[in-house]
Amino acid sequence: MKNAELHTHSCYSDGQISPVQLVRLAKKRRIKNLALTDHNSVKGIKEAIREGKRIGVNIIPAIEVSCDKGEVLGYFIDIKNRKLINEIRRGSKKIQDSIKDRCDKLSKKGYNIRFSELQRKYPKARGNINMFYIFYELFLKGYGETRKIVKELEDQKEYKRKVKRMSLIQGIRLIRGAGGVPVLAHPWIDDEVLKEKNFREYIKEGLKGIEINNGDRAPLRLVRHSKRMKNLIKKYKLIATSGSDYHGKALVKHMSGNHELGANNCDEKVVEELGKLSKNR
Repeated sequence: MKNAELHTHSCYSDGQISPVQLVRLAKKRRIKNLALTDHNSVKGIKEAIREGKRIGVNIIPAIEVSCDKGEVLGYFIDIKNRKLINEIRRGSKKIQDSIKDRCDKLSKKGYNIRFSELQRKYPKARGNINMFYIFYELFLKGYGETRKIVKELEDQKEYKRKVKRMSLIQGIRLIRGAGGVPVLAHPWIDDEVLKEKNFREYIKEGLKGIEINNGDRAPLRLVRHSKRMKNLIKKYKLIATSGSDYHGKALVKHMSGNHELGANNCDEKVVEELGKLSKNR
């Protein structure tokens, strides 16, 4: 039965609702298994687990780690693992410094945006504010649709500024070290990720799966890499996962594709397969 939602975000990263609200919404949509995969944060997982136990939703402790060539999802992680906590905290600090710098530069160009304002407005995301907040805040202030803002900032070279992040291999190791199961998140975003020479290294380090659908509206890169992903899954006997990459109702209409909670569920058997590979089960 397709009742497992494996890619969601709460207000502890760039989602718009609390973990409790997320779990309750999952219950309404008859989702039995829910993974909270906040960017570089495990702060909301205990809240989600408590509410899940109360209303009958199985919560999978998970994370989405930001890396240099994309992102890696980690399922069934030990949320108390000190190395995991220290590394994501260190990585978030670099991102925060970069976001503050971008806000300062955008402000000088005439945009009504302040990093201190974002910190006050989104206290639970403090220490984990990313570009998504800049896009959404500018949208709220009348600068146009978020996609228009992204294009505008790309043209001004203010979107993809370099931030030194851990490599995908380091991300995989970090998740494995926390007893979790590493899965490549939306790998079609970066062409380098699915190249055979790189992929072999990920397998050596313990990669166990590929996310083949996160609700994106079939961009050319996804279409081009679809067969490639299926071949890699077959060749290396990997787990194919999917999820909505849900960030909140207000953002669903501003993201391309279908990112409604529960729109891209996977089978409960996938959860069982991931659980068998975890050191924490």
